[in-house]
Amino acid sequence: MHESPEELEYTPPLRRDPRGEIRRLAIQVTDPTRLPDYEVAVIGGGPGGSSTAAALARKGHRVLLLERDAFPRFHIGESQLPWSDEVFRALGCEDLVAEAGFVDKWGASFTSHDGSARQYADFARAAQTPQPQTWQVPRERFDEVLLRHAERSGACVRTGTRALDAIFDAGGATLTYADPGGLAHTARVEAIVDASGRAGFLAKRFGRRVVDPVLRNVAVHAQFEGVPRQEGRRAGDIQMVTRPDRGWFWFIPITPTLTSVGAVIPKSVHAAAGRPTAEESLQRYVEETPAAAALMREARRVSPGRFDADYSYLHTEQAGERWLLVGDAGGFLDPIFSTGVLLAMQSGLEAAAVLSEGLKARDLSRRRFRAYERTVARRYRHFRRFAVGFYDPAFRDLFFARSRRFGIYEAVLSVLAGNWRPTPGTRLRLFAFFGLVALQRVLPIAARSHSASWAATVRPPRERTVEAGR
Repeated sequence: MHESPEELEYTPPLRRDPRGEIRRLAIQVTDPTRLPDYEVAVIGGGPGGSSTAAALARKGHRVLLLERDAFPRFHIGESQLPWSDEVFRALGCEDLVAEAGFVDKWGASFTSHDGSARQYADFARAAQTPQPQTWQVPRERFDEVLLRHAERSGACVRTGTRALDAIFDAGGATLTYADPGGLAHTARVEAIVDASGRAGFLAKRFGRRVVDPVLRNVAVHAQFEGVPRQEGRRAGDIQMVTRPDRGWFWFIPITPTLTSVGAVIPKSVHAAAGRPTAEESLQRYVEETPAAAALMREARRVSPGRFDADYSYLHTEQAGERWLLVGDAGGFLDPIFSTGVLLAMQSGLEAAAVLSEGLKARDLSRRRFRAYERTVARRYRHFRRFAVGFYDPAFRDLFFARSRRFGIYEAVLSVLAGNWRPTPGTRLRLFAFFGLVALQRVLPIAARSHSASWAATVRPPRERTVEAGR
């Protein structure tokens, strides 16, 4: 019997007024005929929000971007994908990213928990991937490069500024926000983009967030020096180590000396085995995983440990009358294949395109945004299939025992490189791969050596559909 996806309902937010009293925001619009100060307001200055603002500004639209934090600020999600490069080109920031001095990334290394099985995903072999090289980035620098590019493109960017409320009416929306000093302001806009991440500035009010019943993991992570790297071109590649409990580690070189290290652990495992602090939990998970412990033998932690609930989710509504969701506000997917920034920036680029068309046509109805909703949901489900697959022992068996026949491995690599638009030929090869995964579960066609210790005791995750954007 399939369990239903968890649905999270939201209530209107509570706000603190200047006197320190808590009250519900209820702002009256006294003049809905007021001319707009901006055409679009973007809430959130991460990669999704910056991409939306830059793309709109480059099309000649008046854009206000509000970011709650002062930049630079820490954020997880350092490993990028080759398919992000075409988004950089579309936004006109490809050279800025290339000149920022980020670490080159050409692929990913996968190692079983005991080091007995290894696989290298070389993006140069990936189908439909003309530019296999991408970047490993400290997000505080990367996000600021994108935010300042949006500002130079013509967007009005205000950091340290909190969006408080938005009231929609037939002619537009009145946005209320607080500046760094706590002073309240209003701006009249024609549309609002929620790129506020998990905070869900508008997502809280419209639709619901459906948590994936399969991909329920937690992450503990910190930054270290002294983590060994590969030689030559592979020095900047992400190294990933699997665990017998379906967890895994990431080792991401984000500067010449600094490495981001994290453990993604099933929620149920962490509840039983986790320690009081993120640092202690990460240390325990490293010590009980031989291949990870070998990499961490000489490592020195240089940042606090952090904890994140990496619950995957997709919002049921990605757009409505005069509003759209972008990036993590609309959905978050397990970080196993580093799709987060690509999903955010691609949705920001597409949101800007449909908004620009809608502004010109004087039509910002949800009907106009239906195609955007379908695209966001379809792309999420495309990558989700692989994320769920990675936690299946049969999937890992075949991935570690790559075949050079029929181009199937190259097709799988293309998805790991960020390919969300497979050609019919690539799609057929992916279909064949998942057929082989199904066969591997009942009739071994590849060695099960690296997963035999846990495949017998842990059932593969059942595929359950997460629906949104209908």
